[in-house]
Amino acid sequence: MKPWILAGLAIFAGLAQSARAHESISPQYLQLLEEVVDINTDSNNVDGLTRVRSVLIPQFEALGLIVSHHPLADGHETLSFETATARPTILLIGHLDTVFPASSSFQHLSRQEDRLIGPGVIDMKGGVIVLLDTLAQLKQSGHLDNVRVVLNDDEEIGSVRSKPVLQQLSQGVTYGLVFEPGLEDGAYVSSQSGIRWVKLTTTGKASHAGLEPENGIDACLDLAIKVQKIAALARPDEHLLINPGVIEGGTKPNVVCDKASVTIDVRFQQLKDWDHTVTALDEISGHVDIYNRKLKQGTHSEWVKLAEMPVLPATGSRELVNLGSEVAKSLGQTFKARAVGYGSDGNNRASPNIQILVGLGPYGGGMHSEKEFMQLSSYQERLIFATALIRKLNPATRINP
Repeated sequence: MKPWILAGLAIFAGLAQSARAHESISPQYLQLLEEVVDINTDSNNVDGLTRVRSVLIPQFEALGLIVSHHPLADGHETLSFETATARPTILLIGHLDTVFPASSSFQHLSRQEDRLIGPGVIDMKGGVIVLLDTLAQLKQSGHLDNVRVVLNDDEEIGSVRSKPVLQQLSQGVTYGLVFEPGLEDGAYVSSQSGIRWVKLTTTGKASHAGLEPENGIDACLDLAIKVQKIAALARPDEHLLINPGVIEGGTKPNVVCDKASVTIDVRFQQLKDWDHTVTALDEISGHVDIYNRKLKQGTHSEWVKLAEMPVLPATGSRELVNLGSEVAKSLGQTFKARAVGYGSDGNNRASPNIQILVGLGPYGGGMHSEKEFMQLSSYQERLIFATALIRKLNPATRINP
């Protein structure tokens, strides 16, 4: 066969494969995904979050679901949806906020071969659209009465406002399915690390850096020493991760720094590791690292906890992992699940009374970066799996398979 013919066939095959990938999401839901991705929903962008809710609520109502509004502080709101005759045993969980500020240049959905690229396209606006599409499939077979949907708007900042509402709406529910993105290789999440955000602040004394430095107590220098000590507590091989992510301090270069702070992300899989970290934080903050002998005074430090997510242990997902494996096998899909270091609202519902599976949303890569993308073929895969799993979890289908 002539080389130019082979080349032509290769191009045609590539285009055909790309077309099939694009067909994995229907035009209706692709248009909806583009609409919600193009609205900035940074966790602090209340106007953008309100706009996205106004777009999505009619979509859920069109399926016969009734919306309940749960107002929260600072203009935030959690939504829940269920039928008028609902007897929910399955909670479907999603969030509307993203990490991209309104000032970011990354604001719109675009296509690149078999990828959709955009802010929150997998984390997790794509997951919300798959969730909605799944409900449409369930409506056709009469499986909506057993589900309740919860969408919050502060997950990316720890669900501090919405956590009590989520816990309340989870009462009496047996299963929780979280439509966060799957891992890059398509794996689901079997367990998640616990997370704590803490802020350590150290206070010194300001003075002119050139005229009377001897009268100052440098809080920035004190903090620098403490940050090194805190970072050294990490044991990555044992899944204890510590990230001093934000450092602030001082006012001007010619002023001895009188106050400085660090905000730290701590992740762990064993509660004892957090307890040991607390003890170490108490010791580190209680130690004066910068002392002015002339003034007979040193720095003063203290730390506070800003946010927390409990551990989602493997036992909290075991039943759903086993059932998910059975469902995937029946569909001819591959099923993998493993532990991860990041958190989700699955952590916030971790309890012996409910089984949680995370990662039912479409997957791709570049999450939380301006390269975030969805692998188009993963959309249909997740849609088929989620629909089949919920039908299997529905008590009516278990009695009358």
